[in-house]
Amino acid sequence: MFEAAASDASVIVKVGRYGDTLGVQLEPAAMELTDAEIANRIVRLNTLAYLRSQLALRLEMENNHVEVTVPLPTEAQVEAYAATIDF
Repeated sequence: MFEAAASDASVIVKVGRYGDTLGVQLEPAAMELTDAEIANRIVRLNTLAYLRSQLALRLEMENNHVEVTVPLPTEAQVEAYAATIDF
């Protein structure tokens, strides 16, 4: 399972090994946010958790000496996306 959370832990998203969304958790701090901000956080955090799951698949393939021929993100790409999340 892969997780991404807001820095204030107001929104936490979990995805499975293959990027399937397993859950969205809203903490009390999320109640202070607008509907649009909650939706934005859910989408962006879900994307980050998904990218992390895809990176794990890439790393597993590389560790097994399998050529990565599908578009899976690199560590640098996941880190760059994570750096855009400012909440």
